[in-house]
Amino acid sequence: MRDCHADIDLARQAASGGEQSWRQIYDATCDRLTSILLCLVGDRDEAIDLLQETYLQAFRRIDRYRGDAPLEVWLRVIAIRKALDWRRTVLRRIKRTVRITEAMATVDAKPGPTGRDPASRPLMAALAKLSPSQKTALILRECEGWSFADVARTLGCKESTARVHHAKARERMRRLLSKASAQLETDGLEGQLT
Repeated sequence: MRDCHADIDLARQAASGGEQSWRQIYDATCDRLTSILLCLVGDRDEAIDLLQETYLQAFRRIDRYRGDAPLEVWLRVIAIRKALDWRRTVLRRIKRTVRITEAMATVDAKPGPTGRDPASRPLMAALAKLSPSQKTALILRECEGWSFADVARTLGCKESTARVHHAKARERMRRLLSKASAQLETDGLEGQLT
């Protein structure tokens, strides 16, 4: 495991009111946390709100950081839990107003004026169809390189359950992306024929 002494010192400086330390923490982690939150919630505005909540909670609890993992990992855990809480809250609100299934309540990652590459649309659409646990397990394992033990701790489940979430997410992504790829080929052929 990485030596976290520098992170512990940085956290101590931040806890004692070091504004420069907070700036350093923010600059080092903001982009990655934003990307993770955007993948998890599918809405840029919500991701930014959750990012702010993440840093607020970290600000209040920085004295609890013990250096068991890098500071960025500690912040990611806070961010992911914020995203999962947000999703549960949204689903509860929707279910109170309309009789709805989980699949109907999935937040769609619709491309908009964000300048997102059109080639990423099938990927984002497929990610939006995963359950929150599956999406989190997939992103943390595949994009962040986390161990299943770390993924399980973040999700609050057993390691075997984290492995199942990951396996189901990979299989579902494979099916969804194969289907999207076939659809793109079909659409491309139809465009050439007309």
